[in-house]
Amino acid sequence: MSTRLVTYTIPDGPSPTRHAVGLWVGDYVVDVIGAAQACGTVDCRCEAECRPSVATILAREDCLAAVCACGRWFETADATARSQVARPLSEVKLLAPVPRPPKLLALAGNYRAHIKESQGAGNIGRVVESDLATPRVFMKPVSNTVCGPHDPIFINPHNVFVDYEAEMAVIIGQGGRNISRADALKHVSGITICNDVSERDMHIWDRPETREWDKFFDWLNGKWCDNFAPMGPCAVPIGDIPDIHNLAMKLSVNGELRQDSNTAEMVFDVPMLIEYISHVCTLETGDIIATGTPSGVGKALGIALEPGDVVDIELEGVGILSNPVVAREA
Repeated sequence: MSTRLVTYTIPDGPSPTRHAVGLWVGDYVVDVIGAAQACGTVDCRCEAECRPSVATILAREDCLAAVCACGRWFETADATARSQVARPLSEVKLLAPVPRPPKLLALAGNYRAHIKESQGAGNIGRVVESDLATPRVFMKPVSNTVCGPHDPIFINPHNVFVDYEAEMAVIIGQGGRNISRADALKHVSGITICNDVSERDMHIWDRPETREWDKFFDWLNGKWCDNFAPMGPCAVPIGDIPDIHNLAMKLSVNGELRQDSNTAEMVFDVPMLIEYISHVCTLETGDIIATGTPSGVGKALGIALEPGDVVDIELEGVGILSNPVVAREA
């Protein structure tokens, strides 16, 4: 079974807002620092050296090996020892695995089928198939968009057409710039799921006229609303995934299948994306790249998200990211 790293809080604990790093084992979340201290056979210097987070653990082979050893110890420990270092999953709140990545980069139009459906839905991605010579990369502000499993996708009073986008997201381990395609995967430490939620018909103020740049910025601003980047439920080390370019990915709304694809369908694979992006900006530990969405988005189907909906994204090897859709008052 894959190693599943999580960031979590204990709502009823003495420090309910304190973020902790855990290992998801069965129906439990194991505190990695507590387990390292309890098992006695693991020399884990993470706490003193790197202030453990999912991003830093994934980026360091020694830390990741120590965490995996903790997981093996937990599976064979007695009930008393287990109770001292773990909580039932039902008693914790999972956050995004990397709650505040230095950068959250995303792809506009990285699956051909989605690009084609976009042309029939008012060019929702602002990309046409002739533009496939280079990736189209944009950023989402991390402080307000990133949220975790079961957090609400907000429908605000000014929203017109809120949509979903199932995406595999890769987590950067060792950073760098001008990274070659051949070395790119050495800089990937893990993967998770991202829902690149989008407001397709952004309308804040009336304009006397609309220019092409206005359309572009409306599209871009439609990516920036609060809680428009749910991620999780966990991060899986890259070494536990046989091939990140051959993972089944599905999205359903209220149990109805809307997206059903495979990461093999990406136009630009992960090494190409890292090479391109690292020539634009320096990549840092914990940066996240959401690699684009396949066909089946709501705009192409003419179905917007509505309060009361539940969006589930399943990515092979990772699990299911589930988020309710909630109306938000002004």
